[in-house]
Amino acid sequence: MQPQRLIWSTITSICLLTTSCVNNTETRQDATSTLAPPQVSITITTAEPNALPQPTRKTITESIAPTTEVYTPDTYHLYSAQNGDTLPTIARRFVVDLELLWRANSNLSRTDFLDRNTLVTVPDLDLSNSIEPFWIVPDSEIVYGPGQINLDVEQEVRNYPDGWLWQIEAGNDYLLPGWRVVQDISVAYSVNPRILLALIEYQSGLVTGISDAESILQYPLNVQKWKYAKLPNQLMWASEQINAGYYGWRHGRIQQLTLAEGETYQLDPRLNSGTVAIYSFFAQLYSQALFEQAIGPNGFSATYEQLFGDPFDFQVDLLEPGLTQPEIELPFEHNVIWNFTGGPHNAWRDSAPWAAIDFAPQLAEPGCAKSTDWIVAPASGVISRIQNGVLAQNLGNDKSELTGWTLVYVHLLPEKYKLRVGQQVESGERLGRPSCEGDFESTGTHLHLARKYNGEWIPASGPPTFSLGNWDVIGEHRPYRGKLHNHNSGISIEACACVNDNQISKPHK
Repeated sequence: MQPQRLIWSTITSICLLTTSCVNNTETRQDATSTLAPPQVSITITTAEPNALPQPTRKTITESIAPTTEVYTPDTYHLYSAQNGDTLPTIARRFVVDLELLWRANSNLSRTDFLDRNTLVTVPDLDLSNSIEPFWIVPDSEIVYGPGQINLDVEQEVRNYPDGWLWQIEAGNDYLLPGWRVVQDISVAYSVNPRILLALIEYQSGLVTGISDAESILQYPLNVQKWKYAKLPNQLMWASEQINAGYYGWRHGRIQQLTLAEGETYQLDPRLNSGTVAIYSFFAQLYSQALFEQAIGPNGFSATYEQLFGDPFDFQVDLLEPGLTQPEIELPFEHNVIWNFTGGPHNAWRDSAPWAAIDFAPQLAEPGCAKSTDWIVAPASGVISRIQNGVLAQNLGNDKSELTGWTLVYVHLLPEKYKLRVGQQVESGERLGRPSCEGDFESTGTHLHLARKYNGEWIPASGPPTFSLGNWDVIGEHRPYRGKLHNHNSGISIEACACVNDNQISKPHK
């Protein structure tokens, strides 16, 4: 059990009679009158924090001239690093000057991941009189990774045979059992199925119970907008909010949230990414009273523990210090010209982080034209998934997409009669052809390529560096923009939708 979960001060607010307050397994037939349509706002703001003590002016002024001189601040906060933290992300979360943070921690790596519980001196900040924030779940309980290796989603839902989720089939284009819908969304977004199941239960009780209210059955996560009606769309929306919070906090890109009625909610810099992921979901749906109720120990946390036990019992470390990417080549055949059309952008649909890049073949006409060019395996590994326009390849030998390095290829027409799940493929072996196929929209034939490690999406701009042979991916502050930089020749190629200035090929060695 994490200490944050024990010393958190319980929020003193009256629990309104909505299904968001329900933390038992009783069947709820009266949910129609208790689910108020929320105002769905998916804005996450990045203003600097103002609720907690702020760094002094010294943090800004003393670091104007870069120096390697050790800085020993008179006032500081001793922070215990979380798995996956780097000094740059800590600086962004605490809003302190990175140069001063480096100087105050000269014994630590400047850019590498830190070991969990490494003590970091955050200069010119005093948090001694503030209460440690309550952690809802560990980071690894958000990501569909090693902590879920033995998870059987079907069995978890079957444990409640009288529940709506076990009894129904759902889908957009075709119907699948409810548990399978949850599992498929979890795989696509790499979000832990336990989190999605607990959110369904907290929001509507439909894992353990039933309802005959159409407003609940159509909106089991209480995201009451018509375009998000039905279980798959509710889960996709939820996964995107979860990933926005998780990776936004993981990479230090957000400091506060905007709640459903426009209230600003300050994020304590000592929170973990897993907790902020849950915050991000509820922030889009509720005003402050219901939001604070949901994130407290008697809210979503209690529902999760009721279904699965203590989430910290499943905790594992996802990102270790010294993590490097295995050798990966460009994903096309030698001496065939392709176009680098997309710099770092969303990993899956509209989901954070910017883990993917795009390549398009040379085509006689624009749009979704057929290509005769081949996508080849850029590294050896085992095929772990083949779906509509999607292939996942684990670069280890364990055949699992949940552990180690995984490449995800989207808009790929696989070699149907030659490839199968569990098959070993060698570097350079043909996987299929580029297309517009897949579960998210494409306006032109191309390949969407992304990386995961232990189930966590790895930003295309790193760390670690996304290297394809001699080419390193460099991102910008806008999606789809960026470069491929050849670290041998010094040549750079800009990502663009053009056909002449972004050409690239893989020469014979």
